[in-house]
Amino acid sequence: MNFPQPFRAAERNGKIRFRSGRLYRLFSLLSLWIIMVLTTTGMAQIPRNLAGGVPAFQTDGKEKNPWAEMDDDSIRTTDVPVGLKVWTIDPDFGTPRSARPDTLSHMFQNDAFTYGRTGRYNILGNLGSPRLSRIFTDRMVTMGGDPFIFAQPYDFFITQPGQLLFTNTKSPFMNITYHECGNKQNGEDRIRGVFSTNVNKRLGLGFKLDYLYGRGYYSSQSTAHFNGTLYGSYRGDRYQLHAMYYANHLKTAENGGIESDDYVKRPESFPTRYGTADMPTRLDKTWNKMNVNTFYLTHRYNLGFERVTDGEGRVVRKNTPVLKGKLLNSAVAWEDTLKATSSVGGRMTADSAAVRTTVSADAAADTVRYNYHFVSVASFLHTARIDHNNRRFLSNRIENAGNSAYFNDFFLPGDSANDFTSALSVNNLLAFELREGFNKWVKSGLRLYARHTFDRFTLPALQERRDTYTENHVTLGAQLLKEQGHFFHYDVRGELRTSGSDWGEFNVEGRADFNVPLSGDTLQINLDGYVRNMEPSFYFRHYHARNAWWDVDLDKEFRARAGGSIGYKRTKVSVHFETLQNYTYFAERQVPYTASDGRSLARYGVDVRQFSKNAQLMAVTLNQDFTWGILNWENELTWQMTSSKDVLLLPVFSGYSNLYLRFRIAKVLATELGGDVRYFTAYYAPAYSPVIGQWCVQDAGQRVKIGNYPTVNVYANFHLKDTRFYVMASHVNYSSGSGNPFWAPHYPMNRLVFRLGISWNFFN
Repeated sequence: MNFPQPFRAAERNGKIRFRSGRLYRLFSLLSLWIIMVLTTTGMAQIPRNLAGGVPAFQTDGKEKNPWAEMDDDSIRTTDVPVGLKVWTIDPDFGTPRSARPDTLSHMFQNDAFTYGRTGRYNILGNLGSPRLSRIFTDRMVTMGGDPFIFAQPYDFFITQPGQLLFTNTKSPFMNITYHECGNKQNGEDRIRGVFSTNVNKRLGLGFKLDYLYGRGYYSSQSTAHFNGTLYGSYRGDRYQLHAMYYANHLKTAENGGIESDDYVKRPESFPTRYGTADMPTRLDKTWNKMNVNTFYLTHRYNLGFERVTDGEGRVVRKNTPVLKGKLLNSAVAWEDTLKATSSVGGRMTADSAAVRTTVSADAAADTVRYNYHFVSVASFLHTARIDHNNRRFLSNRIENAGNSAYFNDFFLPGDSANDFTSALSVNNLLAFELREGFNKWVKSGLRLYARHTFDRFTLPALQERRDTYTENHVTLGAQLLKEQGHFFHYDVRGELRTSGSDWGEFNVEGRADFNVPLSGDTLQINLDGYVRNMEPSFYFRHYHARNAWWDVDLDKEFRARAGGSIGYKRTKVSVHFETLQNYTYFAERQVPYTASDGRSLARYGVDVRQFSKNAQLMAVTLNQDFTWGILNWENELTWQMTSSKDVLLLPVFSGYSNLYLRFRIAKVLATELGGDVRYFTAYYAPAYSPVIGQWCVQDAGQRVKIGNYPTVNVYANFHLKDTRFYVMASHVNYSSGSGNPFWAPHYPMNRLVFRLGISWNFFN
């Protein structure tokens, strides 16, 4: 096959590899932009919107139109596609929740970053690497914990059932999004495609494919993740269903961090200047491979009746079949009359036109006089979830006791690690729900439910065997909630969990929100909190591998949180207090030694520990936005204080600031030009353990600080009709030997990198 010169391919081992340099891709993207601007300038555009009005945008919990300051023009509503509706669901009960399509251009340039849009996460530097939020209140732990904790650090890539966007579209819809940087030696690429269509107005289907490949700027840190997701929904009056199946394959090369931070912080102390790919790392030939597969189904049957209302919404207390027959007969009579008064010989007479107009007006007035609604009184629902996951830790490196040894503990024989563990979890929930609002006296909804959980785990054992652990739990719960109305909503839930012999686990949680109209806007007040007593998840209690091994009895964790937020216009403040007892965590052990060449190194181990004392923390977050004409300034500032700084490792301050200009080019190209900065104060951040793929408290005798170092990105972000694209330079403030540029202990940040991204929406 002959390709054009810029895309000329080289065939190696039967595979075609395309050559396309960064400058060519940049030139192509800018050329595409210029062509689209020139061909669309002055052309009228059809407004696109879900409900025919100006689209609402979500910013810090408030709805606003980011282009409100602009002059009205013909494409003002192109950000939300015609006929596309999306929603998420409550993962327990399948209740739909309002959501927005992923078609907004604002902050699109930050979607590619594993550390999050506002830089809240610590990562290992590379795209798709494990991550952990520096904001403790982000680390949500449910009762019973996550049976497969190894997937938690990859939440950047894995979409849970409660996060998936279900769709309903009038025409087939497809989105393709691509982010890239670097070259074939060190670059990062992620391409994601979503397709959705509807069989009819109630039944929708779709699938998602997602591929991420981060080669890595440092040695032995590549990532390769693949996701395939199938989903569907049916939303009828009496029967509703949501289902999905996703399969994830994740592969991460582990390098253990660089051998000395001085390669980055004090490069002048070495006789040779090292490039990022040349810096010695603590590990090589080591991988963490996982398969994360989930089948999810939630469906319900509604019991209820039909209610008739007039044009003003008042309930009509008449015989429903009679009214329905009247409307049907009116519609038939209308059509028959129109046919009878149609033109003679292909022409409509003046009399027939007058009759048509009169009949049309009368029939329309008659048909809109009554409206039929199905009113759900009660529901029976069932939710099933099956997770079949496994993890394999591979290390083929040769351990040399005198030089560059990494592992301190050996529990299984052999000169290489091939640790395999699997987890099967089957959840079934049955619930009865009394629906809110079916009667004017019923102001709240009520749910009663029971859940059964079956878990089976396998771990390596001595003498080439496997140990199998089986656990069964039953959860009984009740929920009182109010979701209708504009001013006040609440949700209170209580649960009791047992294995049959132990009834000590419980969970009580609640939330409430108030929406108070004030000076043409809305004052939003949110309250939330919980009290939980729960057993640590399985892998905290049991783990077997060549280089880590424990079977321990742990006390139940007690957690209590209370807090809330208040927001008005462009300001939002949230405050949370939390107390913990028997906090369970992983801890790193380091055993220092001197290598044969004189280097000071350490061998690593990992354990499970509990902090039996009470630990308290407080977190305060301020979101404040400003706008002066085309100049915009957005800020997210978080303060955290803790009573146990050796266990709860948190920076005192973490902030994000984004300053940009927003305007249009040729009235059709929405443009944002700006820069943003991320910063957090220095602290003893959690270390990463490749052995278990988890974040750990650093060894007290060998710990190091990271932080007190800003990272600055500059970008140009564009939106034209159904296309979003950006160009960016990340970490523009990088300077060799300056500051402390680490995202995690011994894992440095990438240096200055140029990035590109584009997202297309296709209809029909």
